[in-house]
Amino acid sequence: MSLRSHVNAVIDPLLKRATIAILGHRVRARHPTLQAHPTAIFNYGYHDLDVLEIGRDVVIGPYAVIVMFHRSPHSDIPGRLILGDRAAIAQGANIRAAGGTIRIGTGSGIGQHGVLVAANHKIVPGEPRFRVRWDEENTGIEIGNNVWVGAGCIILPGSVIGDDAVIAAGSVVRGTVPPGELWGGVPARKIRTIGLGQAEG
Repeated sequence: MSLRSHVNAVIDPLLKRATIAILGHRVRARHPTLQAHPTAIFNYGYHDLDVLEIGRDVVIGPYAVIVMFHRSPHSDIPGRLILGDRAAIAQGANIRAAGGTIRIGTGSGIGQHGVLVAANHKIVPGEPRFRVRWDEENTGIEIGNNVWVGAGCIILPGSVIGDDAVIAAGSVVRGTVPPGELWGGVPARKIRTIGLGQAEG
């Protein structure tokens, strides 16, 4: 191993850690009521801070990964992340707001290790799976108010989850979940009606 490669092996991880720290600091400085654990990772272009809209008293847990890019070489659809007042993202969740908008409503929560993806790769016969452009027909995720997305759920692009809905742990959602319903399974299906809650002031 040459001296240069040894120095690079030491410096590169330090630069990456410093970059992650700076990006996280910028988010926390702009949103003073945000309660983000120090290990939460924010990944975005330095000039893309405006693609993140955070309400009051939002909580982001340990080791959550928040990815948000206004522009991507894989899609012409801009990315955006909107978190309503008192929204909560639990430990280890992975939120990927590129190629579409992800909106999480007021008082809604994403359980541990949940995954929300705003855009997905197209499946093109004969093409490399990860070198193709993203699907631009099914993009974004809309999660209403007072929604509980259980631990380990995957919410796919194009999904809409209505107010007061609950998604059972480990479910995969694609499509529309009506307000006030409990859905679960792979793929998620209606289990029962819960009913609508009272709107908060």
